[in-house]
Amino acid sequence: IILYIKRFTKNTFFLEKNPTIVNFPIKNIDFGDLLTEEFRKQHKNTKYNLVSNIVHDGEPSKGTFRAHIYHKSNGQWYEMQDLHVTDILPQMITLTESYIQIYELNIFFFDWIIL
Repeated sequence: IILYIKRFTKNTFFLEKNPTIVNFPIKNIDFGDLLTEEFRKQHKNTKYNLVSNIVHDGEPSKGTFRAHIYHKSNGQWYEMQDLHVTDILPQMITLTESYIQIYELNIFFFDWIIL
């Protein structure tokens, strides 16, 4: 699931940015209420985990972008900006001005229920 948070609004005179911090969970968010009834009938598991978060910093016309990427193999979050890659705590991701979020179906949770 890809979520786009509308940060920019253009009016007659200039482009504005909405800097509101959006509170969101990183693991086990249930999107069941947002999915079609047909999809929910076919799939009992509707919980997702965040795997990527894109952030816009600065002014609308001259800002920069950062990406937070989850590395499944080692369970670590990384922040990438240009050629710089650093570790980041998951708690810090929720304090950013998120612009685009990518969620993945929580398959581990689903397998655990079957067992």
